[in-house]
Amino acid sequence: MLEGSPRTYRHSLARPSVYRIGFSLAKWVPRPVLYVIADLLADVTHRAGAEPARNLQANLRSAFPRWTDREVEELSRRIFRNFAGNLVDYGRFHTISDKALDRLLPSIEHLHYLEKSFAKGKGVILVTGHIGNWELGALFFGRHGYKFNVVTIPEGSERIDSIRGTYRMRQNIRTIVVDGSPFASLEIVAALRRGEIVAMLVDRWEGSDGIPAKFLGEIRRFPRGPFVLSRATGAPILPAFIVRDGNGYRGVLDPPLSIDEAEDEPGAQRVSESLERMIRANPDQWYNFAPR
Repeated sequence: MLEGSPRTYRHSLARPSVYRIGFSLAKWVPRPVLYVIADLLADVTHRAGAEPARNLQANLRSAFPRWTDREVEELSRRIFRNFAGNLVDYGRFHTISDKALDRLLPSIEHLHYLEKSFAKGKGVILVTGHIGNWELGALFFGRHGYKFNVVTIPEGSERIDSIRGTYRMRQNIRTIVVDGSPFASLEIVAALRRGEIVAMLVDRWEGSDGIPAKFLGEIRRFPRGPFVLSRATGAPILPAFIVRDGNGYRGVLDPPLSIDEAEDEPGAQRVSESLERMIRANPDQWYNFAPR
């Protein structure tokens, strides 16, 4: 039912040692100081010109063909800085108080779409992309009483998988790893039948059977998984995003869709349009380090 991409493309800072150091520093170092350190590390890794930086700039040129090389270079630098800032916040989430978390993400726009989706009694398939801080979204919903499951592929590093899994468990967020085993699909269906949220990143796909949809001026393929699940379980699909807004974040939900309302290709196009709107509104938070 679901497939995973055969390779994960990580930012240069997405390493087990960085996670461990970041979690330790987050307990003692003030947030503004952490951001300064993160900016310095981001600038160093950006200037190194490793594969993720080259991939990112190629994606930006494709998405924004009218931009000059200088504009693309500056935007990619900001993206590296924002990604490093996300890692700072990721390390702080499990150490700060509930009140501080509420200040970071006070509310989510159009939350009634979630209530409408749950009213069907079939669970919710929440879809998002590599934009903003998707981990904070899981934390928000989990803290507000929703049973939350994150569908993920192996990171290619058992230590990173372990770090993220442990972190999520502390926040009552369950991780379902799609590793080729049929049991992953059974776990996902079971979670939806219990009326829970199942969240998926859908903007990177390397399978040959994806659903074509226009995305940022080109035809790209989106995974069939969310649409197959919606058809099989009756669960609506809900696009959702968490993006940085000043010193905090804001959440945005788009109208839900289900396979009863749209076939695969129109449904994929609606998801693509939601994702594209967020990217165009927040291009410096699009963390697409994978090749085109």
